[in-house]
Amino acid sequence: MLVKRIFNNNVLLAENSEQELVIVGRGVGFKQKIGNTVDSSKIEKAYYPQDENWTRMFNEMVDTISSDYVEIASHIISTAEKSLGLSFDGYLLIGLADHIQFAVERLQKNLPIKNELLWETKHFYPDEYRIGALAVAFINEQMGVQLPEDEVGFIALKFVEKRAGPNFNEKATNMTQLIESPLTLIRHDLLPDIDSSNLNYQRLIVHLRFFVDRLLDENHVQKGENSFDNVMSQHLSENLRERYTGSYQCAQRVINYFEQQTKQQTGVNEQVYLTMHLQRIVDSSI
Repeated sequence: MLVKRIFNNNVLLAENSEQELVIVGRGVGFKQKIGNTVDSSKIEKAYYPQDENWTRMFNEMVDTISSDYVEIASHIISTAEKSLGLSFDGYLLIGLADHIQFAVERLQKNLPIKNELLWETKHFYPDEYRIGALAVAFINEQMGVQLPEDEVGFIALKFVEKRAGPNFNEKATNMTQLIESPLTLIRHDLLPDIDSSNLNYQRLIVHLRFFVDRLLDENHVQKGENSFDNVMSQHLSENLRERYTGSYQCAQRVINYFEQQTKQQTGVNEQVYLTMHLQRIVDSSI
């Protein structure tokens, strides 16, 4: 395996039997020269071009993005793969490195972007959110910045999107079909005059997509709630049923529909979350 291009001490482009690959590893590019043999003991991760489009995008990226961000993105991906027990394609390296550089530049220019899906991401994808938190902490340490929590959610969603796998299109179609009927029910029973551009309504749709995404996951397992959380959720559920009867009953019908269609059981927290989403829309429509 020969060195073809050196980006920095820890990132280089190599060639192996006429196959190009991006190599990441501490010191793998240190004191190297074009044509030298790569020290395999220093390779932490290798990214093979998946197609011509990947190669083109990567070449464009390294001309506009600091290789430091490529190294940071690779470290984050490796951490995520070990933690989640998954592997991600090379396109995530490109997308994540680009996102990280853009996030740091926005922060330095005092141009933050509000993450409207932070709450949903944190509650419905806790594993990916945890990776996002580790990622932001690592970025802050490496770049000497202090990214906001919004970036935790943005990075977490990168892993949510990529873990969908090759059946994503089929899954997305099933998700759309499953959500259509409950949305019709909600509009008919609770929100006949709702404006579809209403931010809270858009958040509801995202919530339902996250909910259905987990139910359609073949590895979905309904996690049990500890006794304290269960008591608190039950108490809150009873309170919502008495205070927001219409939203509560509508949420129950929606959940019953999803359970029947997916043959999956849900916990009391779903009733609480959905009721609160629906009531928020009702309140904003008054």
